[in-house]
This record gives sequence, structure tokens and C-alpha cells, in this order.
Amino acid sequence: MENVPFNKRSLNYLCKRMNWEIAEDDIRKTVELLSELKKKDPMFADSVLVDSDSKIQALMWTNGRSRYQYSTFGDAITFDTTYRTNQYDMPFGLFVGVNHHFQSIILGGVLMRNEKEETFDRVFKEFVSLMGGKATLTILTYQCRSMELPIANVLPGTKHRWCKWHVLRRAKETLGPAYTMNKELRDELHKILEYMPTVKEFEAAWQTLVQKYNLQEHPMMNQLYELRKKWAKPYFAGVFCARMTSTQRSESTNHMLKNFVPPGASMHMFIKHYQKLQFDRDAEENFAEKKSRLVSPVLKSGLPLERHAGKVYTPALFKLFQEACFKSASYYVENILAVNDTYCVTHLYADQREAWSKTSYNVKVQQPDNYLQCECGMYEHMGLLCCHAIRVMAQLRFTKIPERHIMRRWTKEACEDLPEYLKIYKGRSPILGSTTFRHTALYTTALDIVRMGDSNPEAFEFAMSKLSDAMVGLKEKANGSDDKGLEDILDKEKIDMQQNINGKTVLKNSMIVESRKRDRGRPTNARCRPCRPGYEDAHLMYVA
Repeated sequence: MENVPFNKRSLNYLCKRMNWEIAEDDIRKTVELLSELKKKDPMFADSVLVDSDSKIQALMWTNGRSRYQYSTFGDAITFDTTYRTNQYDMPFGLFVGVNHHFQSIILGGVLMRNEKEETFDRVFKEFVSLMGGKATLTILTYQCRSMELPIANVLPGTKHRWCKWHVLRRAKETLGPAYTMNKELRDELHKILEYMPTVKEFEAAWQTLVQKYNLQEHPMMNQLYELRKKWAKPYFAGVFCARMTSTQRSESTNHMLKNFVPPGASMHMFIKHYQKLQFDRDAEENFAEKKSRLVSPVLKSGLPLERHAGKVYTPALFKLFQEACFKSASYYVENILAVNDTYCVTHLYADQREAWSKTSYNVKVQQPDNYLQCECGMYEHMGLLCCHAIRVMAQLRFTKIPERHIMRRWTKEACEDLPEYLKIYKGRSPILGSTTFRHTALYTTALDIVRMGDSNPEAFEFAMSKLSDAMVGLKEKANGSDDKGLEDILDKEKIDMQQNINGKTVLKNSMIVESRKRDRGRPTNARCRPCRPGYEDAHLMYVA
């Protein structure tokens, strides 16, 4: 080591000096990188917010896939700005949602200079603008005063809730040894946060807790109780949150971001490595989508409702529905109020539950669309029927889940809003049998490009760049039509390719073929005899 002409301090100084030189050209490289991403993804969008001194106040970006996902899964999102690992120590905020496989999806990212009210005000306005002007229904954040007023002003129709995980962390910090050394207190407080479905249960359980452990005069507990509508689960009833009660998805995404972004990264390198995380999350979603198509659901209870749920819901939602079916076996329909179509569902072991626990729920069935409304409000909270409603449906011998209770965002077809010119590829469409040579050649070549481009990030970027260039060149070439394309042929012929399976005839190529009834006994191996003269067309009837 004595022969090395420099020491550790000089090496650190050299690295800092290199970072300073890179930082001087960081903005230009960031703009070039954003322009390159726009060429690869036509739906990529970014926004640079500057202050009165023309300094960058916030930099926000999102891609085409995230904007499409927001249109389907943007009803409930979380926002967190606790990540700061970059060269400028700028807070990085992530807009995160949940898809129909219960996976975290990244909707957008923003680098901010500070966390003031005016900054958040502009960030939320710009996020709604990038997402097509559609505001979310529910947003979950940590306890940040500078976020509350901007959300109330920019998103007046959005429900703002706090993360319960931050509430627990604050309780741990303020209660001190009374929380860390007392396991019973911790368990009871967690139970209040997790298993309180109604307001009456929460009120009774909270009063029991503070009296049991002499916390009536504790300032933090009193403050939490005053602000209970921001974080307590019973007050989430009627507010759709997609089963999210904390910013844990944003926190987990921040944790994954550390695996892709090196500490002290410059702005353009931060965005470049962020794209790797986006690619990784998209790959996980694609795998779950393929798995939901190939894996058949395993039935456990034997209820017709469970069989129907396995056909409609994704495997993640179907698992939760099975858990609700299992819990429904612990309830019975005690009495029926036929006048109001209200059913009282009671727990079998009501005497063994907590004193503050509610054991009976009223489920009202509204006609004529069979809409079930339960006191617990679970369907309004996450879009899945509760065990009480399932018990009533089993009592009424429902074989299918009512249409009004099937939320499209949880179904297998949640992301199948295809354009009209792509709907012919959905399923095994018989229209594909009448494609032209040009259409078939283009279709098979495009499938090969998709297969090779999906192998790794470098192949994906190369394929997208070439396809984007081809799209630009084809816009001028595709203006004229020679009336020989597939769409032109379908528009002219207007062939109805629907097959009537239950009927006796099948429509195909303007010909009706009568279905022949099979003769009794073992089928013969002899050759068919030719028809007599004059009866050649006995089995074929052409349509004029």
C-alpha cells in the first residue's frame, strides 16, 4: 500500500470532482434521454416545472403503459416521497396503484426540489393532466400537512386517507416502553387497526383499550382519536381503496428502486435506471397475466358461486373469494325480514368472541338486480363480496354472482379494451381464416418481433425504436388504399361468422349445411353410396 501514489481521501476528492463535472452537463443529458424515450414510446409524457428563477422545481414523467393502466386501475393510488438517494438529495415521489393481480404498478415518478405546499400543488395538477384529466377516487399518503391542502384544492372529489403503518410507527415512538415492552397492548392496538369493520366496534374497542392501560390523558392517543377518520378502518367503509390501507406498496417500490438505482446518481442516470424497474414490474405483470390464462382454479367449497368466481376473477382475487366462502360457513341466517328483503346473519360462536365484537350483520337485497348491501361495507371498500353477503346468496340459492357485484377491474378481462381493428385477434376468431397474404405475412412477422423483443431490455429498446421509425414512415404510405386489405374486404362482404351451436344449421361462407342425425348402433366402415339422380343436392341448400 505504501507504493500507491494516492490515498483514500484523494480518491474520494477525485470522485466528487468527476460528479461535479458530470452535473454541469446533467440537464442536457436528461433532456436528450427524455427525447429518446419519447421516440421509443409515442405515449411517453414528461413535464418540467420551473420556479420564478427558471430553476427546476419538479421533473415528472410517465410512459404509455402506465397511462393506460391508470385508466383502468387509477381509482385508488398511493403517493410517497421518502426516497432521497440521488446526487442532489431531491425527494423522489412515486404514484403507485394496484392491478387486478394485486401487484404494485408504477403510474409515474417525480423528482422535487422541496416538499412545500406550492410544490405539491403543481405536482398533483400536472399528474392529473398527464393522466388525461381524470382524478383518482382515493389517495393514501403519510401524515404530511403540506399534502393535505393541495389534495383538497386540486382533487376536491378525491378521498384522502392516511397510512396506518405511519400511525403505528408514531405510536411506537411516543408511547415508548409502554408499547415496546407490553405485548398485550401491541396486539390489541393492531387488532383495532386490522379487524374493526364497523364504527361501533372501533369506538367500543378504543375506549376499552385506553381505560385498560390508563391512556386517557395521553396526548398522542387523544390526537389519534380526534383524527380517526383519516386512518381508522371503519371510516374507510364506503370509500374504495382496492384493499389498500397504507402506503406499503410505495414503500416496497422504493425498496426495489434501491436495487436498480446506485446511490448518488445524477438526474439522467436516475431516470435511466428507473426505466429498468419499470421494465421489471411490467415483466412480472405479464407473467401473472399469462398464468391467469393457463392455470385452472381449484375449487374447495363446492358452491356454485365459487365455480362462477373462478371463471370471472383473477387467481389473486379468486383466492380472497375462497377465504370469504370459508368464513361464511361460520354464519347462519337467523331470521328473515321479508318486508324489506333484509336478512340477519349471525356468527355461530358469538359467545366466544370479544365483548366489543359485532356478531350480527344485516344484509339487504335490493330488487330487481339482486344488489346486496351489508353493514360491514366490505364491497364498497375493496370491490369484493363479504362473507355475510355470500352466506345470504347461498341461502337464496344463487348460482352466479350478480352482475352489479362483479367489478371489472378485478376480472381477467380488465385489460382487454382493444381497439376495433384489433378485436379480431381476441380468442379464436374465425375471421382470421379469411386473411389475405399481405395480412398473414405482416402478422407472423410482427409476432416474431414481439417474441424476440420481449427477451431482454436491450432487445425491447431496439424493437421499439425500429417500430417507432416504421410507424412514422407508414403514416404517409398508408393514406391510400387499393380495397384489397382485410378491413376493406370485411367491410364489403360483412360476413356474419357466428356459429349457432344449439341449432341445426351452421352459417359458413354463405352456405347452410344441415346437421345430419347420427344413426343408432355401431358406425359402419362401408363407403357411402352415391345419391340417386336428382338428389345430389339433398343435403346442401344454397342461400340466395
